[in-house]
Formats: sequence, structure tokens, C-alpha cells
Amino acid sequence: MFTGLIQKIAVVESINSHHGDIQAILSAEKDFVSSLRDGDSLSINGVCLTVYNIGSDKFSVDISNETLDVTNFTQLNTGYKVNIERALRLSDRLGGHLVSGHVDCMAQVTELYEDSRSYRLGFEIHNDFYSKYIVKKGSICVDGISLTVNNDLENSFFVNIIPFTWENTIMKYYKVGTVVNIEVDRIALHVEKLLMTKD
Repeated sequence: MFTGLIQKIAVVESINSHHGDIQAILSAEKDFVSSLRDGDSLSINGVCLTVYNIGSDKFSVDISNETLDVTNFTQLNTGYKVNIERALRLSDRLGGHLVSGHVDCMAQVTELYEDSRSYRLGFEIHNDFYSKYIVKKGSICVDGISLTVNNDLENSFFVNIIPFTWENTIMKYYKVGTVVNIEVDRIALHVEKLLMTKD
């Protein structure tokens, strides 16, 4: 589990294809990489992946065909920047919301403009099934970032990004048309299933 509070930005150093799935080698600040251990779970753009081959400032992850099918990782290339977050410990503060690292669908940036010191972004969901789980004032995870929905309209939603989040995540590289990973609030999914199975 994760909180959706991004800790660092990593850079893709290389991509190695293995019969369709891929191995990605990433670099990050040495103090962050030194805290990792082989087998640790790491959220990379909101996707829970297993870390191995850890060096002084580099580490590797494997990305399966299934993950490639439902995330924006098909766009990964050398120099691509990603959000990273270590897995939540039981002693940690839950500053964002509970994020599983299991991406539900993708969305595309449709609006991006400055609003005083903040930025307002609009997204269009690529899978209509998940739109019903996105509600005004509810939580949403975008590329691993825990955000609050400002408004929702059919298959679109809108968020406000404060300066700190803008400067410390890959959102500062977004443009209209950028494709992002989306994880809806897990609590909503569980509540729906419980209601559907109720006698």
C-alpha cells in the first residue's frame, strides 16, 4: 500500500524488451536508492513494482504484459521521468489516501492552466466504467499522486494542483494530451461489491 505522496522523481536510464514485457532501469538520488532493498515494492507512476539489482543510484524493475496493457508504461523511453514512492509502513502517517498501486485505467489531460499560484487540470477517462467512482471532493490517484477531485462531469474530472505538488512531481511536465495512470478510490469499489452481494 502507498499514500500517494510522491517522494522523488526518477529517470528511466534504459528499457530492455524481453519477449513483449520489459525491464526498466531507473536512476534516482543516492539517498533514496540506498534506502531500497531487493524485493521492495515501489510505486512508479502509481504502479506497484518490485525493485531489484540495486546500485548506488540505480535500480531495476520488471513490467509485465498485463501492466503494459492497462498503464501508460508503453510510453516509457530513455530520459522519461516518473514519480516514485516507497511502500507505506504501519508506523507512517497517512497523509494522502490509501493507494494500492493497481492502476484501473488511463486518462488524458484535456485542460491545463494557471490559477493564481496553483494549476487547474482537467482529465478525460479512457474507460467509462470507472467514471462512476470519481466524485466531487473524493480521492483520486493520478500517476501515483493522491489528489482531491474538484468536480466531475460524466467521463471527466478536474483537480487543483498546489505549487509544492507541481514542483515535486512530474505534473510540471504535463501538457494537454498527456496520458496518465488512474487509480480510483479502493473504498468505493469494495462498498459497491458489498451492496451488490447483499441479500
